[in-house]
Amino acid sequence: MKGVNVEIMGQSLIVMSDSGDEWAKTLAATVDEKISYIRANSRAVNSVSVAILAALNFADELERLKRDHQALIDQIEALNRRLSVAMDS
Repeated sequence: MKGVNVEIMGQSLIVMSDSGDEWAKTLAATVDEKISYIRANSRAVNSVSVAILAALNFADELERLKRDHQALIDQIEALNRRLSVAMDS
């Protein structure tokens, strides 16, 4: 598998993705966008600090999405149980 060239924080990187080059470019653009936003809205000047803040932002978003996803699964399972009871009656 060959990689695709992307730019994050002004750094050129070669990345690979099982989902293809366009997916890797999309992810890199998302990361670069988040970093640009953090740079514009925080006092962090060190590139490592900015990257860590971006990682924390992504981790927060991921955990919230996991929680929301689980809540939806729980709702679907509850509705499924209610439907089963209604059909058995």
